[in-house]
Amino acid sequence: MQDEGGFFLIRAKAGMNPQVLEAFREDGKRLRSLRNKSLQTIHPKLPKRQRVDLVVQWPMDGRPLCLRLIISWNPKTQSFCSLLTNLSPRRYPLDTICRAYTWRWQVELLFKEWKSYANLHAFDTENPAIVEGLIWTAIAAAALKRFLAHMTQLLVEVPMSTRKVAMCAMHVLGDLVEALKSGDVTGLYTALEAAITYLACHARRAHPARDRRTGRSQLGLEPFFENDDVIDFAEAA
Repeated sequence: MQDEGGFFLIRAKAGMNPQVLEAFREDGKRLRSLRNKSLQTIHPKLPKRQRVDLVVQWPMDGRPLCLRLIISWNPKTQSFCSLLTNLSPRRYPLDTICRAYTWRWQVELLFKEWKSYANLHAFDTENPAIVEGLIWTAIAAAALKRFLAHMTQLLVEVPMSTRKVAMCAMHVLGDLVEALKSGDVTGLYTALEAAITYLACHARRAHPARDRRTGRSQLGLEPFFENDDVIDFAEAA
């Protein structure tokens, strides 16, 4: 998900004590008794049967910092779970935020992908400049693979597996890199078209219907490209 100006979604630590400006239950009812009080003051009154969506505020260097705090009761741990975000409730309802947080393991999969398929691991050198160069090379290769995965999904309209793309993109990266190195625009178009065609056939998601029901596709998220020139370039290919 991407929101204008950037976004974040983190699990808040216990013990914080911002001022609560607004409070809503997940069924939409406004909890007026929780407003204009500190979080620690209202904590014993928080409902356990429904999640609550709060607008909270901290004083920060002379200006207030307002964020959204979602709190839910976990019956297994017998404790509250708090999620802090700046995502708009109009665009991202409470349930969407909670489901998105359960997919935080995607970040772990990304690091695993870098280590397994982009050679981001221990390097046999004591030269820090060489290590830094190898790290950036690995991340650049991984970023290019993600770009190809998302661009293929956008243009061919098939759900792509980023893991499969990371595994098999080596078959198409060579021509792309050579075209970029030589500045061969025609060769770059040809290589990009070949890469998209190859990946669309060999790196599709195995169970797209299941992913739409219970997996990462259930939020309807699509690849985001900040610059339309990138899309125009790929479509021209």
